[in-house]
Amino acid sequence: ADRVLQRLRGVRAHIAANDPAERFAGLGVDVYLGNARFSGPDRLTVDDGVELRFRRAVIATGARPLVPPIPGLIESQPLTSDSLWGLEALPARLLFLGGGPIGCELAQAFARLGSSVALVEAEPRVLPRDDEQASAIVRHALERDGVDVRVGVRLERVERTKGGVRAVLGGGRSLETDRIVVAIGRRPNVEDLGLDVAGVEVG
Repeated sequence: ADRVLQRLRGVRAHIAANDPAERFAGLGVDVYLGNARFSGPDRLTVDDGVELRFRRAVIATGARPLVPPIPGLIESQPLTSDSLWGLEALPARLLFLGGGPIGCELAQAFARLGSSVALVEAEPRVLPRDDEQASAIVRHALERDGVDVRVGVRLERVERTKGGVRAVLGGGRSLETDRIVVAIGRRPNVEDLGLDVAGVEVG
């Protein structure tokens, strides 16, 4: 399992090596490093005061994992689908918060690697936005691989313990785990871009 994590880190490093600003500059792309903010519907300003004008703009600022404001969660240093790949050793116990596609696939993968895995989903079933029959098939596959699936349950708070963390669930139930992985969705990176100045509506 540790070799798998090492291999994943190597693959990610290889991908990142092909993505530097210098490479794009070499392809004829003007690259400006810094924070950009729209200063009008046809222009934006980069940190150092450079103003760039355009006819069309593509906003490709990506998204980041959503971490809900559950008491004690941030203090427990939760992992996300972004930070999970930095693990150097396989945790003995993992709790996945979120039973969507990312939560399900990662929970199954780490269960197959040997972690004791629990998955908590607030909705009545995993993959709540997908076909009900498909959801049942996925839940069966998760449980077959040893994942403790808890649906219709909310994570109410997280407490640090001597050996890890305790996830306190609705109804007074709790789960002991080493790390929590938050996989409940992503939030677009649209803050402080001056979208209102550019006339861009965000829903």
